[in-house]
Amino acid sequence: MEESSILSELDLAIINALQIRPRGEWARIGSALGVTGATAARHWARLRSERLAWIATVPGPQFADNGHAAHVFLSAAPRAHETLAERLCAEPAAATVALVTGGHDFRIDCFSGTHEDLSRTISERFASLPGVTRTETAFVTRVHRQSSLWRSGVLDKQQSASVAAASQTALPRRTTVDEIDSALLDVLAGDGRLSWAELAAACDVSPQTARRRVEQHLASGYLVLRCEFAGSAGQPTREASLILSVPARHLEEAGRYVASLPNCRISVQTLSVHNLVATFWVHDLSEIHAYEREIEARAPGTAVLSRSVTLRTYKRVGHILDREGRSAGRVPLSMWEPPPVETG
Repeated sequence: MEESSILSELDLAIINALQIRPRGEWARIGSALGVTGATAARHWARLRSERLAWIATVPGPQFADNGHAAHVFLSAAPRAHETLAERLCAEPAAATVALVTGGHDFRIDCFSGTHEDLSRTISERFASLPGVTRTETAFVTRVHRQSSLWRSGVLDKQQSASVAAASQTALPRRTTVDEIDSALLDVLAGDGRLSWAELAAACDVSPQTARRRVEQHLASGYLVLRCEFAGSAGQPTREASLILSVPARHLEEAGRYVASLPNCRISVQTLSVHNLVATFWVHDLSEIHAYEREIEARAPGTAVLSRSVTLRTYKRVGHILDREGRSAGRVPLSMWEPPPVETG
């Protein structure tokens, strides 16, 4: 029992280290955690093989420069929930699909390379799904905090600094996506720690090309790598969201304040009946009330339009999740597809 507990703590520490540096060298990670690099690598291999943790590619802070994002809220008859969740998970534009409480039944985080494709998905494919009774769409206009910045907090400051330390090399930024980029990013979405040689072989390019293109996209902020984990592999937390209407004069300040909170996963401005969406991972749902009071104090006139708790996440950034939150498959996401070639 004692050994099992120690191994569990080490697993959590490795996950936290990979949240900081998803492609960090095992020697550096092991040194920060007080184990060998080989030991850290072996534990990670077990976590991946048991589908308890993985590295995913997600839109970065500059994705909006060339891509488009929206939160879609769906209401549906209860008897249609399972069928609807299955259909939503199969949709390439739907990166994350969650069953939630509150004013709607499902929340879907959507990403696409063009506004036209995103609008078509929402207005045509989503609206025609079985059991859907109402839809509400909020286009993302500004990101104050994205989920890749959330940390579990298992490591102390010295350990975190040791993992994070790395030489910085200025790279030209890559701001467009072609067919080679699309292939590289899709393969990387399946395993973000593939070696450059493995990634290159999968996409029929040289390791130098694979590394250069991926690192240029990372440097541009178009995408980031994120360590995901099943609920059974991490500290017990619950996801809750506030859907807010904030007076325009306070919107920027409120968005930044929410983003500064340690439990904040997402803080984004949106264009809809609401204009700020805040998502938190907390140990106690009562923490949300304190955040709500502080937001209203800092931004007088703010109205909370909806409070929701995530009951189940069916899909997260392209990975289909089972009931325990383990990765059970993956749907390639349309956000990494190159734009269509204009003809005529």
